[in-house]
Amino acid sequence: MGILLLLLSTLMWSFVSILVKAASFSVDSYTITFLRFFIGVIFLFLFVWFSRNKVTITWKSKWIWYGALGKIVNYLFENFGVSIGYAYEQILVTPFLTIFMLLFSIFYFKEKATFLSWLAATLCISGVFLISWNGLPIAQLFEFDLFLTVIFAISALGASFHFVSQKVLIQKMGAVDMNLSIFLWCSVLTTIPLPTQFEWTGELSSLSILALVLLGFITGISFIIYAKGLKHVSFLIAAVLVNSSVLFTIFWSWLFFNEPITIYVILGSILFLVGMIVLSLPSAKVSNQNRRDQA
Repeated sequence: MGILLLLLSTLMWSFVSILVKAASFSVDSYTITFLRFFIGVIFLFLFVWFSRNKVTITWKSKWIWYGALGKIVNYLFENFGVSIGYAYEQILVTPFLTIFMLLFSIFYFKEKATFLSWLAATLCISGVFLISWNGLPIAQLFEFDLFLTVIFAISALGASFHFVSQKVLIQKMGAVDMNLSIFLWCSVLTTIPLPTQFEWTGELSSLSILALVLLGFITGISFIIYAKGLKHVSFLIAAVLVNSSVLFTIFWSWLFFNEPITIYVILGSILFLVGMIVLSLPSAKVSNQNRRDQA
Protein backbone atom coordinates (compact mmCIF):
# COMPACT_ATOMS: atom_id res chain seq x y z
CA MET A 1 0.00 0.00 0.00
CA GLY A 2 2.83 2.38 0.86
CA ILE A 3 4.49 1.86 -2.52
CA LEU A 4 1.20 2.54 -4.32
CA LEU A 5 0.72 5.79 -2.40
CA LEU A 6 4.26 6.92 -3.17
CA LEU A 7 3.85 6.00 -6.82
CA LEU A 8 0.60 7.99 -6.90
CA SER A 9 2.25 11.10 -5.43
CA THR A 10 5.17 10.66 -7.83
CA LEU A 11 2.85 10.52 -10.84
CA MET A 12 1.00 13.60 -9.59
CA TRP A 13 4.23 15.61 -9.30
CA SER A 14 5.40 14.46 -12.74
CA PHE A 15 2.38 16.16 -14.34
CA VAL A 16 3.08 19.57 -12.76
CA SER A 17 5.25 21.01 -15.54
CA ILE A 18 2.89 20.12 -18.40
CA LEU A 19 -0.08 21.44 -16.41
CA VAL A 20 1.78 24.72 -15.79
CA LYS A 21 2.61 24.88 -19.50
CA ALA A 22 -1.05 24.33 -20.42
CA ALA A 23 -2.22 26.99 -17.95
CA SER A 24 0.38 29.48 -19.24
CA PHE A 25 -1.46 29.63 -22.57
CA SER A 26 -4.23 31.58 -20.76
CA VAL A 27 -2.77 33.33 -17.70
CA ASP A 28 0.61 34.63 -16.53
CA SER A 29 2.97 32.69 -14.29
CA TYR A 30 2.21 34.81 -11.19
CA THR A 31 -1.52 34.10 -11.45
CA ILE A 32 -0.73 30.39 -11.86
CA THR A 33 1.28 30.58 -8.63
CA PHE A 34 -1.58 32.23 -6.73
CA LEU A 35 -4.17 29.75 -8.02
CA ARG A 36 -1.98 26.75 -7.16
CA PHE A 37 -2.00 27.90 -3.54
CA PHE A 38 -5.61 29.12 -3.44
CA ILE A 39 -7.14 26.01 -5.02
CA GLY A 40 -4.74 23.81 -3.06
CA VAL A 41 -6.02 25.27 0.22
CA ILE A 42 -9.61 24.58 -0.88
CA PHE A 43 -8.76 20.92 -1.49
CA LEU A 44 -6.97 20.74 1.86
CA PHE A 45 -10.05 22.08 3.66
CA LEU A 46 -12.20 19.55 1.78
CA PHE A 47 -9.82 16.78 2.88
CA VAL A 48 -10.12 17.91 6.50
CA TRP A 49 -13.90 18.11 6.24
CA PHE A 50 -14.31 14.63 4.70
CA SER A 51 -11.83 13.03 7.11
CA ARG A 52 -13.51 14.80 10.05
CA ASN A 53 -10.15 15.75 11.51
CA LYS A 54 -9.62 18.75 13.72
CA VAL A 55 -7.22 21.26 12.23
CA THR A 56 -5.16 24.01 13.82
CA ILE A 57 -3.92 26.88 11.68
CA THR A 58 -0.89 28.63 13.15
CA TRP A 59 1.20 31.67 12.27
CA LYS A 60 3.37 32.18 15.35
CA SER A 61 6.32 29.98 14.37
CA LYS A 62 8.99 31.64 12.25
CA TRP A 63 9.33 28.35 10.36
CA ILE A 64 5.78 28.67 9.06
CA TRP A 65 6.81 31.93 7.40
CA TYR A 66 10.16 30.57 6.20
CA GLY A 67 8.27 27.66 4.64
CA ALA A 68 5.61 29.90 3.09
CA LEU A 69 8.09 32.38 1.61
CA GLY A 70 10.27 29.54 0.36
CA LYS A 71 7.34 27.82 -1.34
CA ILE A 72 6.24 31.10 -2.95
CA VAL A 73 9.73 31.59 -4.41
CA ASN A 74 9.74 27.94 -5.50
CA TYR A 75 6.44 28.19 -7.40
CA LEU A 76 6.99 31.70 -8.79
CA PHE A 77 10.30 30.87 -10.45
CA GLU A 78 9.27 27.33 -11.42
CA ASN A 79 6.10 28.57 -13.13
CA PHE A 80 7.98 31.41 -14.85
CA GLY A 81 10.69 29.05 -16.10
CA VAL A 82 8.21 26.53 -17.49
CA SER A 83 6.14 29.31 -19.08
CA ILE A 84 9.05 30.68 -21.13
CA GLY A 85 10.99 27.45 -21.67
CA TYR A 86 10.32 23.76 -22.19
CA ALA A 87 8.14 21.88 -19.72
CA TYR A 88 10.81 19.18 -19.20
CA GLU A 89 13.33 21.79 -17.98
CA GLN A 90 11.45 21.84 -14.68
CA ILE A 91 13.38 18.67 -13.80
CA LEU A 92 16.39 20.93 -13.11
CA VAL A 93 14.75 21.90 -9.81
CA THR A 94 15.30 18.40 -8.37
CA PRO A 95 19.14 18.17 -8.56
CA PHE A 96 19.54 21.77 -7.39
CA LEU A 97 17.23 20.97 -4.45
CA THR A 98 19.40 17.97 -3.57
CA ILE A 99 22.50 20.17 -3.51
CA PHE A 100 20.87 22.89 -1.39
CA MET A 101 19.53 20.31 1.07
CA LEU A 102 23.02 18.85 1.44
CA LEU A 103 24.37 22.34 2.18
CA PHE A 104 21.60 22.94 4.74
CA SER A 105 22.48 19.63 6.42
CA ILE A 106 26.12 20.63 6.73
CA PHE A 107 25.93 24.33 7.58
CA TYR A 108 22.62 24.67 9.45
CA PHE A 109 21.95 21.28 11.02
CA LYS A 110 25.69 20.82 11.64
CA GLU A 111 25.80 17.35 10.13
CA LYS A 112 28.96 15.88 8.67
CA ALA A 113 29.01 15.07 4.95
CA THR A 114 30.45 11.78 3.72
CA PHE A 115 32.38 10.97 0.55
CA LEU A 116 29.26 9.47 -1.02
CA SER A 117 27.17 12.56 -0.27
CA TRP A 118 29.72 14.76 -2.05
CA LEU A 119 29.84 12.24 -4.91
CA ALA A 120 26.06 12.46 -5.17
CA ALA A 121 26.23 16.26 -5.32
CA THR A 122 28.87 16.05 -8.06
CA LEU A 123 26.68 13.70 -10.11
CA CYS A 124 23.73 16.09 -9.70
CA ILE A 125 25.80 19.07 -10.85
CA SER A 126 27.05 17.07 -13.85
CA GLY A 127 23.47 16.19 -14.76
CA VAL A 128 22.43 19.84 -14.53
CA PHE A 129 25.31 20.84 -16.81
CA LEU A 130 24.40 18.27 -19.46
CA ILE A 131 20.72 19.25 -19.51
CA SER A 132 21.51 22.98 -19.55
CA TRP A 133 24.10 22.58 -22.28
CA ASN A 134 21.96 20.25 -24.41
CA GLY A 135 24.62 20.26 -27.12
CA LEU A 136 24.10 23.94 -27.89
CA PRO A 137 26.84 26.32 -29.06
CA ILE A 138 28.37 28.20 -26.13
CA ALA A 139 27.01 31.55 -27.35
CA GLN A 140 23.45 30.23 -27.44
CA LEU A 141 23.90 28.56 -24.05
CA PHE A 142 24.81 31.86 -22.39
CA GLU A 143 22.12 33.73 -24.31
CA PHE A 144 19.07 31.93 -22.87
CA ASP A 145 19.58 28.44 -21.46
CA LEU A 146 21.94 29.58 -18.71
CA PHE A 147 19.32 32.16 -17.69
CA LEU A 148 16.69 29.41 -17.41
CA THR A 149 19.07 27.28 -15.36
CA VAL A 150 19.49 30.15 -12.87
CA ILE A 151 15.68 30.56 -12.72
CA PHE A 152 15.21 26.90 -11.77
CA ALA A 153 18.12 27.10 -9.31
CA ILE A 154 16.37 29.96 -7.47
CA SER A 155 13.17 27.90 -7.52
CA ALA A 156 15.05 25.02 -5.90
CA LEU A 157 16.51 27.35 -3.26
CA GLY A 158 12.98 28.37 -2.29
CA ALA A 159 11.91 24.72 -2.20
CA SER A 160 14.83 23.89 0.09
CA PHE A 161 13.62 26.43 2.68
CA HIS A 162 10.17 24.83 2.50
CA PHE A 163 11.60 21.34 3.06
CA VAL A 164 13.78 22.52 5.94
CA SER A 165 10.75 24.16 7.56
CA GLN A 166 8.88 20.86 7.24
CA LYS A 167 11.78 19.01 8.87
CA VAL A 168 11.60 21.38 11.84
CA LEU A 169 7.80 21.75 12.08
CA ILE A 170 6.93 18.04 11.74
CA GLN A 171 8.43 17.57 15.22
CA LYS A 172 5.84 19.99 16.64
CA MET A 173 2.66 19.58 14.58
CA GLY A 174 0.80 17.18 12.27
CA ALA A 175 1.34 17.04 8.52
CA VAL A 176 -2.15 18.37 7.68
CA ASP A 177 -1.90 21.29 10.13
CA MET A 178 1.57 22.13 8.84
CA ASN A 179 0.72 22.02 5.13
CA LEU A 180 -2.58 23.85 5.57
CA SER A 181 -0.94 26.61 7.62
CA ILE A 182 1.90 27.10 5.13
CA PHE A 183 -0.24 27.00 1.98
CA LEU A 184 -2.94 29.22 3.52
CA TRP A 185 -0.40 31.96 4.24
CA CYS A 186 1.10 31.42 0.79
CA SER A 187 -2.28 32.12 -0.79
CA VAL A 188 -2.79 35.20 1.42
CA LEU A 189 0.64 36.64 0.61
CA THR A 190 0.31 36.05 -3.14
CA THR A 191 -3.15 37.67 -3.14
CA ILE A 192 -1.74 41.11 -2.24
CA PRO A 193 0.06 41.91 -5.55
CA LEU A 194 -2.38 39.89 -7.69
CA PRO A 195 -4.38 42.90 -9.04
CA THR A 196 -1.21 44.45 -10.49
CA GLN A 197 0.33 41.18 -11.70
CA PHE A 198 -2.65 39.45 -13.32
CA GLU A 199 -2.40 39.24 -17.09
CA TRP A 200 -4.17 37.27 -19.79
CA THR A 201 -1.70 35.49 -22.09
CA GLY A 202 -4.42 34.07 -24.33
CA GLU A 203 -8.04 32.99 -24.34
CA LEU A 204 -9.33 31.14 -21.30
CA SER A 205 -9.98 27.56 -22.41
CA SER A 206 -11.41 24.48 -20.74
CA LEU A 207 -7.93 22.93 -20.94
CA SER A 208 -6.39 25.80 -18.98
CA ILE A 209 -9.15 25.68 -16.35
CA LEU A 210 -8.68 21.92 -15.95
CA ALA A 211 -4.90 22.39 -15.68
CA LEU A 212 -5.30 25.01 -12.92
CA VAL A 213 -7.74 22.84 -10.94
CA LEU A 214 -5.43 19.83 -11.20
CA LEU A 215 -2.44 21.94 -10.14
CA GLY A 216 -4.37 23.05 -7.06
CA PHE A 217 -5.39 19.47 -6.30
CA ILE A 218 -1.78 18.27 -6.59
CA THR A 219 -0.55 21.15 -4.42
CA GLY A 220 -3.10 20.44 -1.70
CA ILE A 221 -3.27 16.66 -1.59
CA SER A 222 -0.02 15.16 -2.92
CA PHE A 223 2.08 15.94 0.17
CA ILE A 224 -0.48 14.21 2.41
CA ILE A 225 -0.45 11.11 0.18
CA TYR A 226 3.35 11.15 0.20
CA ALA A 227 3.52 11.43 4.00
CA LYS A 228 1.12 8.49 4.44
CA GLY A 229 3.05 6.34 1.96
CA LEU A 230 6.41 7.16 3.53
CA LYS A 231 5.32 5.54 6.80
CA HIS A 232 5.15 2.08 5.18
CA VAL A 233 8.31 1.84 3.02
CA SER A 234 12.03 2.32 3.50
CA PHE A 235 13.54 5.71 2.76
CA LEU A 236 15.66 4.26 -0.09
CA ILE A 237 12.61 2.86 -1.89
CA ALA A 238 10.82 6.17 -1.35
CA ALA A 239 13.77 8.10 -2.80
CA VAL A 240 13.94 5.90 -5.90
CA LEU A 241 10.18 6.12 -6.51
CA VAL A 242 9.90 9.87 -5.95
CA ASN A 243 12.95 10.72 -8.04
CA SER A 244 11.59 8.63 -10.90
CA SER A 245 9.14 11.51 -11.46
CA VAL A 246 11.93 13.04 -13.55
CA LEU A 247 11.57 10.28 -16.15
CA PHE A 248 7.79 10.61 -16.17
CA THR A 249 8.08 14.40 -16.63
CA ILE A 250 10.33 13.94 -19.66
CA PHE A 251 7.92 11.41 -21.15
CA TRP A 252 4.84 13.62 -20.61
CA SER A 253 6.65 16.63 -22.14
CA TRP A 254 7.44 14.63 -25.26
CA LEU A 255 4.00 12.99 -25.43
CA PHE A 256 1.79 16.07 -24.92
CA PHE A 257 3.93 18.92 -26.30
CA ASN A 258 6.31 17.05 -28.60
CA GLU A 259 9.27 18.74 -26.92
CA PRO A 260 12.73 17.78 -28.24
CA ILE A 261 14.25 15.29 -25.79
CA THR A 262 17.91 14.94 -26.79
CA ILE A 263 20.53 12.45 -25.67
CA TYR A 264 22.01 15.20 -23.46
CA VAL A 265 18.73 15.54 -21.56
CA ILE A 266 18.45 11.78 -21.10
CA LEU A 267 22.07 11.34 -19.96
CA GLY A 268 21.83 14.35 -17.65
CA SER A 269 18.64 12.96 -16.11
CA ILE A 270 20.27 9.58 -15.54
CA LEU A 271 23.29 11.25 -13.92
CA PHE A 272 21.35 13.15 -11.31
CA LEU A 273 18.95 10.24 -10.74
CA VAL A 274 21.99 8.12 -9.87
CA GLY A 275 23.26 10.98 -7.71
CA MET A 276 20.02 11.16 -5.73
CA ILE A 277 19.91 7.38 -5.29
CA VAL A 278 23.52 7.43 -4.05
CA LEU A 279 22.59 10.15 -1.56
CA SER A 280 19.79 7.90 -0.26
CA LEU A 281 22.16 5.02 0.58
CA PRO A 282 22.76 4.43 4.31
CA SER A 283 26.53 4.94 3.93
CA ALA A 284 25.90 8.34 2.33
CA LYS A 285 23.86 9.63 5.25
CA VAL A 286 25.31 12.67 6.94
CA SER A 287 26.15 12.06 10.59
CA ASN A 288 24.86 14.23 13.42
CA GLN A 289 27.20 16.58 15.21
CA ASN A 290 26.14 19.25 17.67
CA ARG A 291 22.69 20.31 16.48
CA ARG A 292 21.71 23.93 17.01
CA ASP A 293 18.41 24.96 18.49
CA GLN A 294 15.78 25.05 15.77
CA ALA A 295 12.94 26.52 17.77
